[in-house]
Amino acid sequence: MGVFFNVKKRINNYINREIIIKIKRLWINYIFPQRKLLVLSVIFMVVFGAFEALSVNLFKPIFDELFIAKKKETLTWIAVQVIVIFAAKCIACYMQSISMTKLGINLTKKIQSDLYDKVIIQDLEFFHKNNSGNLLVYFMGDLNAIRDAVLRGITIAVKDVFSAIFLIALMFWKSFDMAIVVFILFPLVFYPIVHFGKKIKKIFSKQQSSFSNLYSLLTQSFQGIKIVKSYNMEKIELQKIRDSATKIASIQIKMAKNTNILSPLMEFFGGVAIAASLIYGGYRIIHGYLTIGDFMVFLFATISSYKPLKSLANLGSYIQIGVAAVDRVFAIMDKNPKIVDKPDAKIFKATYGVINVANVKFSYISGIEVLHSINLEVNKGEKVALVGAAGSGKSTLINLILRFYDVEGGSIKIDGEDIRDVRIRSLRDNIAFVSQDVVLFNDTIKNNILMGKPDATDDEAMEASRKASIHNFIISQKQGYDTIVGERGNNLSGGQKQMISIARAMLKNAPILLLDEATSSLDSISERMVQEGLEVLTKDRTSIVIAHRLSTIINSDKIYVFDAGNIVEAGTHKELIALNGYYMNLYNNQFIQN
Repeated sequence: MGVFFNVKKRINNYINREIIIKIKRLWINYIFPQRKLLVLSVIFMVVFGAFEALSVNLFKPIFDELFIAKKKETLTWIAVQVIVIFAAKCIACYMQSISMTKLGINLTKKIQSDLYDKVIIQDLEFFHKNNSGNLLVYFMGDLNAIRDAVLRGITIAVKDVFSAIFLIALMFWKSFDMAIVVFILFPLVFYPIVHFGKKIKKIFSKQQSSFSNLYSLLTQSFQGIKIVKSYNMEKIELQKIRDSATKIASIQIKMAKNTNILSPLMEFFGGVAIAASLIYGGYRIIHGYLTIGDFMVFLFATISSYKPLKSLANLGSYIQIGVAAVDRVFAIMDKNPKIVDKPDAKIFKATYGVINVANVKFSYISGIEVLHSINLEVNKGEKVALVGAAGSGKSTLINLILRFYDVEGGSIKIDGEDIRDVRIRSLRDNIAFVSQDVVLFNDTIKNNILMGKPDATDDEAMEASRKASIHNFIISQKQGYDTIVGERGNNLSGGQKQMISIARAMLKNAPILLLDEATSSLDSISERMVQEGLEVLTKDRTSIVIAHRLSTIINSDKIYVFDAGNIVEAGTHKELIALNGYYMNLYNNQFIQN
């Protein structure tokens, strides 16, 4: 008895601590809304369990009336019962399978949608910490694990439980004494279920992390294939993949050892139960206490109950895998972005586009400032350039203006409004941004341009393309504007991708323009063509331009020179040349030496 109560205590602790809260949340948010499908499926599962017991009970008339008493008149009636019962079982099984499949599909769709909704609003910091491989595991591996755990869990908890209940009830009906003998060892089955269930949960978490690492390595390798090949890194990358795959294989072997041990244990207990039935049942038949038909019903009920009881033994592993996956997915869903609208944030509409940066400080890593008391101002319609060495803080300032991050000190105001006091979407609606890291989606050229203004007409998109000097190239393609650019725009040259991104910004026609090395991928001829379009675009528009090539910003209204997170010089091109300082050195390096 002490063993039984100890097992019971461990089961209760195991359920309370690990499962209830997460299953309740999953139930309320994702399963209960599909209660119609669930109820329908449960009904058919119960029907299946009832007819499963009825099919076993047929062995009594088959043996007692047909084989022993040889009553020919019962043959047809028994055959009809067999057909009806098995037809009902098949229909119930099919209907519950379809219902549960629909429930699983809807469940996955809803969680995927909710998960993406939470991921897409996260800050850039979140995506820097979670690589694409890791995120793919959440959307694919973890969601599949949750779906399988829910479907199998419900099926086992209803279909197999009711099948077992009906079969066990049949066993007690036919011989109460024999049933007691069979189930005297039943409580001992729970100990290995609890023990191995906990281990399975831990192993599954390690497995998902290993998959994340593998997907990350594959993504990096495929996206950086040019570097891999140009530096002859194929063998190095292959070894990384092999090491990752070896680690995954080791974890999967551990998982297999722990999940598959439950089935042999149930086989053993099933064999013990059948042996006990044969010994005790044979004794009762010999002494006339039991008919052969009743014994055969009892024996086949014992054998038939083995399958649902075996499923129940595996239920713990399914639940543990599902709970581990839910843990990971809900951890992402519960993560809130740091950059959010204030409760009283207002909709912003830039009237003049005046940008004022006052005493701005910022650190990516706590305690290590990358911007130190930055002060600058961009008046209406001005074109201001930011120059300086790589890592001096130019792109960081652009990120702060777009509010990808929040300043740690000072403020950034547009038309006198602190950007932290306005709605983020409305802020970005007023800004067109062209990055040095061109991002195109695996879609048509037209749809990539229309991202700047989704409701734009074809004529507007073409006009923007003309200004960006990409229209002639587009119409020369067989599919024209419907040409697929490929993943990350891989079907295009670097310059073509850059010009499409510029066309996208032109189409947006926002009052504020931010250009981060916008012409860095262009050759000299294409650069001159795009510069003409940019001159039109920046006219009467507030523009901040980060430029490596000083030739593109000589005519700027003002130039700010960055060095190690500080503005060390500011003025027009002529004024800065006259200072004969940092800017002069940059200028000499690019022009005089050439």
